[in-house]
Amino acid sequence: MLSGEKRAPSHILLALATLLHFAVDGVCAANLARYAWGEPRLEPILFYFGLYNLIAFGGQWAMGWWLDCRPRHIAPSLILSPLLLAAGCLEGQGILWQAVFLALGNCLFHSAGGSLILRGSRNFSEPGIFVSSGALGLALGLKGFCGAVPFLLLCLAAGVALAVLLHFRGLPELAVTEPIASDEAAPRNTGTVALLFAAFLLLACVVLRGANGGGAAGYALLFPCVFALGKVLGGLCGDRFGYGKTVLAIFLLGFLSLQWQGLLPALLLALSWNMTMPLTLRLLHRCCPGRPGLMFGLAAGCLLPGYFFREQLSMLPGLLIVLQFLALSLVGWLLRARGTAGADGQSAPGFSRP
Repeated sequence: MLSGEKRAPSHILLALATLLHFAVDGVCAANLARYAWGEPRLEPILFYFGLYNLIAFGGQWAMGWWLDCRPRHIAPSLILSPLLLAAGCLEGQGILWQAVFLALGNCLFHSAGGSLILRGSRNFSEPGIFVSSGALGLALGLKGFCGAVPFLLLCLAAGVALAVLLHFRGLPELAVTEPIASDEAAPRNTGTVALLFAAFLLLACVVLRGANGGGAAGYALLFPCVFALGKVLGGLCGDRFGYGKTVLAIFLLGFLSLQWQGLLPALLLALSWNMTMPLTLRLLHRCCPGRPGLMFGLAAGCLLPGYFFREQLSMLPGLLIVLQFLALSLVGWLLRARGTAGADGQSAPGFSRP
């Protein structure tokens, strides 16, 4: 693709990718829920759900890295993913192969879609909007609001439309600037160490969020809607007010939710916790601009410890809020101090000094 050729319109691309995310998570959840309803024993349910999550989330970093090296395969992956999900809908093959096919389709989509969104995003809101729809699709599928077939048809239609759009308009242009501004006074490896430490802190935030960010039982769609709203709101606030003020607002909102008990403070806590997601995704991409698929996959993989070791990683909400605030604040300071550049060579939004 030559630099002078047209690129896919970001708003259309984002809308199709977000719709596809909703459908992919919905078809996976609907199929697994249908199996769980008919299985009287708890142990097989835990095993197959665990196997699904291990492949779907644990494999995204490798799949994302592979797509970073071969970006021309992103568009075909968006068609192959629904086909794998369709194979996972065939009950005659048994739940083992269903779980494997569903997990592979989910892994492939998230790697391709996540790479696509981070590759083309120039702000915080686009990753937030993209990830928000997954919470709704997951909730609708698990609660049985509709079967797998409507999700699958929507998945096929959105996947083909997005692949066709990318074929004719091309991939979003990847950032080609160096992640660190030159600084002759600092040792050459100082910037690399700062970026690695910032990425470690961001991934640690994802681990803690995965282990402690669940909602209360008994509310079918209330908490998933708050999860989705938090992801969108975090991105919009990051673009409107900057990264530092958004992190402070998240901290204050979380602190406010601890002042009394009940449903409303639980919703506020869930909202604040999910507002961090677009921030962590966007900053992870800034730590390594040339590997959007890998960075998205690493973030997804860091949700696994929360699934398998929830009890060991759970902590008091107050401590969680403080640790999150300190980690995100330190990440912002590290990236600002090292002069992290945006995709267009300008300072990252939200990091510029007044």
